[in-house]
Amino acid sequence: MSSKPIRLQNLPKLKVKKPVLQKQTNSCIVIMSSLLNCWSSNGEGNATCLTFEKDLKTCMNERKFEKDKVSSINYHASRLYPRISGNTKD
Repeated sequence: MSSKPIRLQNLPKLKVKKPVLQKQTNSCIVIMSSLLNCWSSNGEGNATCLTFEKDLKTCMNERKFEKDKVSSINYHASRLYPRISGNTKD
């Protein structure tokens, strides 16, 4: 008894809807949360919170904005799709 390989149904296109990328975490968020915690426990404008305020200001001034990295998975999927799908005349 010979069995034929099961052929999967054809896909109209091979595409990932929302490719997951690693995003950089903002280092200023940690400083800002510690500043907010200091303000909530000591009151806004307290002298103990001045170091957190200065740190946050320097962090925000030195921060460089970068564009989000675009994933190349859909480009490679579109290139490889003809090899995956095989000949449509089969």
